[in-house]
Amino acid sequence: MNYKDFNLEEKDIFKLFNQVSFEENESELNDLDCDEISQFQKEKIKKHLNKRIKGNFSLRLFKYCSTAVAVGLVCLIGIGTAYPAFAENVPILNSISQALNSQFGYQGNYAEYSQMINKSVTDNGITVTINEALADNSKLIIGYTIKSAKKINDLEVLGISRFLKINGKVVSGEGSGMGNYQDDNTYVGSEEFHTNLPQNSDRFNVDFDINDIKGIKGKWDFAFSVSKDELTKHSTVFNPEKVVDFPDSKVTIDKVVFSPIDTAILLSGNYTDKNRQLKDSIFDYNYWLAFDDEGVELIPKGIGGGSSNLTTQTFHSEMDYETMKNIPKYLTIVPCKIIPSAGGGVKMDADGKEAKQNVETEKPVEINKVIDGVYPIELPQGGFGKLIINEINTENDTTTINFTAEGKAPYFQATEFFLKDNTGEILIPKTYVKRKDKQNPNEFTIAFTALDPNKKYTVSTTALNNVELREDLKFKIELNN
Repeated sequence: MNYKDFNLEEKDIFKLFNQVSFEENESELNDLDCDEISQFQKEKIKKHLNKRIKGNFSLRLFKYCSTAVAVGLVCLIGIGTAYPAFAENVPILNSISQALNSQFGYQGNYAEYSQMINKSVTDNGITVTINEALADNSKLIIGYTIKSAKKINDLEVLGISRFLKINGKVVSGEGSGMGNYQDDNTYVGSEEFHTNLPQNSDRFNVDFDINDIKGIKGKWDFAFSVSKDELTKHSTVFNPEKVVDFPDSKVTIDKVVFSPIDTAILLSGNYTDKNRQLKDSIFDYNYWLAFDDEGVELIPKGIGGGSSNLTTQTFHSEMDYETMKNIPKYLTIVPCKIIPSAGGGVKMDADGKEAKQNVETEKPVEINKVIDGVYPIELPQGGFGKLIINEINTENDTTTINFTAEGKAPYFQATEFFLKDNTGEILIPKTYVKRKDKQNPNEFTIAFTALDPNKKYTVSTTALNNVELREDLKFKIELNN
């Protein structure tokens, strides 16, 4: 199917993929070849594009279509798109990063460690404000606001990190972001950029020389300094130097960092296949399910981003999870591979030339059950387990669904819950999947705008048959407290 043949809805979906920022001097690709995708897959893509998808700006990425955007494309570009309920929850004068992460279901003490910048530049009818920044040794997080006399579409994929300089130099790395329109003229966003920040000082200089906002030319320049001291001082770092053999590589766990805002596993590796060709992932089985020493699954924030070099046959990657209140004695990792439901497209080879790429695909089996008021409702998820809908309650303007995930990876399974209206459209939640509490880690809630009692709705999931779980590759990362 040619991009020009897509209807408007499909274009809106795939233009999000088309605006990925690549390495400097690398031209963006113009063609997108996709296999036919069912309506269910398109709706899943739209649903997951409303969540947070890990970015990967340093890789020579190819463009492809996938039903597993939330988990399989955890190395493309991070966005969170708009929905009206969000506006009332974003305090412009407080921490944008805190508000956004909370809205999308991620814990972390961003507000306490944010440094207020509050610098604004206006040009060509647009005011850009850098509200806040925070950093540690490997990441820089920026909270910002864009105001315009006229609405600017698609600011979710602006990517201000492409204008970033550290100590006067352009840096490479991987990024993710989330954001929302507070109203038609105001967009608030937070971007998290992962790179090797200067190690010889606690403070470094940041420059943003923004010259283009969705095709509107202008000059929005910012210069300020950021300190890493507070966040690094309150982080605990382990250097396991554990080596793990994978089918296509040898991976070394370099660091595990427990910080007030997240839990990060930093790794490096060498390809064991000297003839390795370009693939859609940095290394095979690069989506890691992680569990603490009590068997509770860590909530992922961004998995599998990083960079690779086929000339040296090396790569670097990072697995980011929600912050943890207590440091466990060890982490258990179960690697898996997310197989897209449709693929194909263009990729750049090591010489910068286009290389056609065929992608392994696997269409997940869809499971649907109409809500009839009789509970529990069970939704099987193949070899993973099942979801159990316990109750659905509507109060005021919100419908809350309480459900349990039973199986090998409960949180992972819970994120594959969908609610469809009587037309078959997947509904966007007001608040995304959240654990009920620490004592009940496999019980979850998700909330929607109040359902119409006169309409039929359907709860849905997939059999997860496009997820290859490699329990035979399971390993532990020992943490010597």
